[in-house]
Amino acid sequence: MKYYKVTQETNSEIIGRYPQLKGLKISFNEARASQWGKISQWKSEDDIPDLNNFLLQTKSKLTDNLSSEFVIMASGLFLSEKGRLVFEKFKFNGDFYSASVFYGEDRYEYNFLWYETGGTSNIEWKETIFSEYSPIMKTYGKQFSVDSFEEYKLRLNDFLEENEDWKFVPKLIVFKENFDITPAFGVGLICNEKVKNTIEENHLTGCLFEPVDAEISFR
Repeated sequence: MKYYKVTQETNSEIIGRYPQLKGLKISFNEARASQWGKISQWKSEDDIPDLNNFLLQTKSKLTDNLSSEFVIMASGLFLSEKGRLVFEKFKFNGDFYSASVFYGEDRYEYNFLWYETGGTSNIEWKETIFSEYSPIMKTYGKQFSVDSFEEYKLRLNDFLEENEDWKFVPKLIVFKENFDITPAFGVGLICNEKVKNTIEENHLTGCLFEPVDAEISFR
């Protein structure tokens, strides 16, 4: 099965001005907008910011997948009702929250799909393989595995002290559970070919796809 990275459309003819969601209908404090900086800690209803007062930026257009100034695709995305119905045909690693978007006095119902950044809790770290990589020289170095996300972070910090122009990239990502749509550590949000084809067949706007360089495997 082929996998693709899901990215957001940036063509101004399709989305208008970027980002499409910019600003709130209510005050920053009233919307508890600081919670967007703590998105990985949304563990209860008390952690969730107000999701019903987003403003569509002037000269922006509504698409089924909206870009926003509040969150990048590494942590979640805004989908129309049509988008939600398409995604819910598949097994996805995340949760939907109802959201609303305003353009003037017109209100549009949307959904925020939250997912764990990188899907780190779903990764079999001992079986996943990473490689050292230099973006400047486009050269790969040693390959390795780690026992945990914590070990990965320690190894990366030590490595960057002597190799500041290098980084780690996944070569093989092994997941504990099989999802059609899931965040993938070091890649972003990914989906399989069935999802990509269904999104395209349903003409969902705002989504682009890139081939995933890493091999994807599920237990």
